[in-house]
Order: sequence, then C-alpha cells, then structure tokens
Amino acid sequence: MSGELEALLRLVSEGRITAEEAAPIVAALEEKGRRDARDKSADGRHPGPAQDLLANRRLRVYVAENGRQVINIQIPLAAAGFAIDQVPGLSPDHRSRIVDAIQGGLTGPILEVSDAGDEVRIEIE
Repeated sequence: MSGELEALLRLVSEGRITAEEAAPIVAALEEKGRRDARDKSADGRHPGPAQDLLANRRLRVYVAENGRQVINIQIPLAAAGFAIDQVPGLSPDHRSRIVDAIQGGLTGPILEVSDAGDEVRIEIE
C-alpha cells in the first residue's frame, strides 16, 4: 500500500491532481488496508497492539505557499511515516517529533510552522 500512497502523494506534490481529488483515493486505499487486516485476522493472526493504535486514525497534512492552500489531505496513520517524508521544508527535527507523536499515541496538533504566508500544519485525528 505504501507504494500506491507514495505515487498518489507525488501526484499531489507535483500539482497533477488536487488534494480534494486525492482524498477519495486515500479513503479507498485505507479501506483496502482494513480489508487486508480483516483477512489476516480471519486466519487467526491478530494485527497486534501497534496496528490497534493506528487503526481508524489519520494524519492531516496542510501546506500553504504564499497564502494559497497547496495540500490539505488526510492520510491513514499507518502510512504516515512515508507521508511525512514527502512534505517539503520539514527539518529532520520536525520529522522526528512527528514520528515520536505517532508512536506515542498522541492526538491533535503536533507541528505548526508559519513564515510569511507559507504554512505547514500537521495533526493527528
């Protein structure tokens, strides 16, 4: 699934599709992931506590450049590790804080950066 999400996020970042156009595709990828998890559970394997922590949670990424919204998308938390690597302008420290928040099970805003009309906001829902 991460390869599919990677390709989708690349299309959004290149401006080939909008975040609004990508949202139903992300939802379909998330549903596919849920079906795969149910299939695995059906054969006796439980997804485990880490997967339980990520289930039905999302990472929202909002990016604006020069005051204009560029990205506003929700990503399944299970795929968030890859997604944060695609956000332009995040320092290694910011990436580390985001990963720590995800692994710690936090909810709500975890990063807000603003500079002269440019903005990046990341939160866990």
